[in-house]
Amino acid sequence: MPDEIRSTLEIALEKAEKIGKASKEELRLLALQEEAQKIAAKFLREDFHDFKEKLEEMLKNKQPQEKKAVLKGVIQVFLRNIVLPYTEYQLEDAKKALQGLKLTFEKMPEIDRLLKEIEKLLTQYNTHKEAIYQEMIKRFSAEIELLEQALANQLGTEVHVEPENHPKFKEEWAKIKEKLDEEYNRQLEYLKGIFAKIIS
Repeated sequence: MPDEIRSTLEIALEKAEKIGKASKEELRLLALQEEAQKIAAKFLREDFHDFKEKLEEMLKNKQPQEKKAVLKGVIQVFLRNIVLPYTEYQLEDAKKALQGLKLTFEKMPEIDRLLKEIEKLLTQYNTHKEAIYQEMIKRFSAEIELLEQALANQLGTEVHVEPENHPKFKEEWAKIKEKLDEEYNRQLEYLKGIFAKIIS
């Protein structure tokens, strides 16, 4: 995470340098954005109870452009961590990022509904994916049972073949998962895009 944060600032500075020297104001806004990214990253990495207070402190007595820079930094980090969960850990990470966004927009109930929609989508994806996978295992198990019997008769010993290791299973699962990911990613990107508009 820290490397990602550093590179964001470096890229922004490089762009500013190409256009011409960055003004003091631009540099100050970039520094604010970087500081905000750091507190968001810290919140995701550990149990950072002071996040809300720290954010409020950063926003206090700030001009609109400064507030925007702070929120942009925080939102970017959280959105980057909201991805389709391929593992339970990723789902937990995404939930933590959603919690961070909830704290950021605590005074906006309409944002809370959007966050619940995202969490529902991520959980639904996980359940849907698992259900299809288990259904495929059941279907392939029946086919593999015949193969196991044939091999056992031929070799004179019991043979056990895992359905997931069958090349046909892998090929079919890859196709199904690709379509599933595409469908859910489209919905997720749309919902995340609403947050991106807040800071654009």
